[in-house]
Amino acid sequence: MKSSSKKVFGRATVVVGLALCGIGAWLLIRPMEYQAKVRIQLEPNINTSGSEESYDPYFIQTEFELIQSEAVLGNVIEALNLNVEWGKKYARGRTLEIDETLRLLKQRLNFYPVYNTKLIDIAVTDENPVEAAKIANAIAQAYRNLRIERNRELVSNGVKIMKDEFQKEATDIETKQERLEQLRKQLNLTNPEPAGSTLASNYPSYFQAKQDLSNEEAIHKQRQAIIDSEKSSVQNEKNLVEIVDSAIPPSSPIGPNRLLGMVLLLCGLIAFVLGFYLISAAKKP
Repeated sequence: MKSSSKKVFGRATVVVGLALCGIGAWLLIRPMEYQAKVRIQLEPNINTSGSEESYDPYFIQTEFELIQSEAVLGNVIEALNLNVEWGKKYARGRTLEIDETLRLLKQRLNFYPVYNTKLIDIAVTDENPVEAAKIANAIAQAYRNLRIERNRELVSNGVKIMKDEFQKEATDIETKQERLEQLRKQLNLTNPEPAGSTLASNYPSYFQAKQDLSNEEAIHKQRQAIIDSEKSSVQNEKNLVEIVDSAIPPSSPIGPNRLLGMVLLLCGLIAFVLGFYLISAAKKP
């Protein structure tokens, strides 16, 4: 090998060796990380009829985004006082701003959906296993509370609209009942009234008005049943998010790989020495 080639190869080998040494040293000195998981089961929102909403293929992905939102994580940060606690750890005692803490928290957060189920694992990684479990459980609880609160608002708004319609129907039914009674008197109908077929042939206007009133009363009763189902839907709202398995502090770290760090550091040292030797050899006449 020519001296110029040796020098170029040697320099490249030194650079690779230094890179490997850097990576290996980083894996060796980096603090251990622990991952805690809380498993939850998700259900779609419950509408005012007490049934689930129609199928949404993006439901799980939408909920992932909701869990990562400030509406959920902000409550976790406040409950665990993370602005202050993480400020002590990462900002030399300065209280962190909410966006800073959110960024740090999202970096620790991962999701693992369980295939063909409504289950997902919320995973939190931290240097402290107890802290990882505490944060994971707090996220699950904050998300559950938000889902219940939003579903309650949804049901409440829906029921309010239905109650307004119910009141309008009640007024309309009362008016139609009065008109039907006036028409009955005008037609001098006997009491009890003739059979339906007789009414339909001899008193068609009265028969039609009576049918319309009967149909509206049936719809009115159905609406009342739907409004009454609000109680059951509020009771079922607790099932929107069920915490199946709470997170517990993990006993084993997930990283970094100390063995890999040692191997990379050793290979880096060898490469560095080899490269230095090739550069030195290239300088010799």
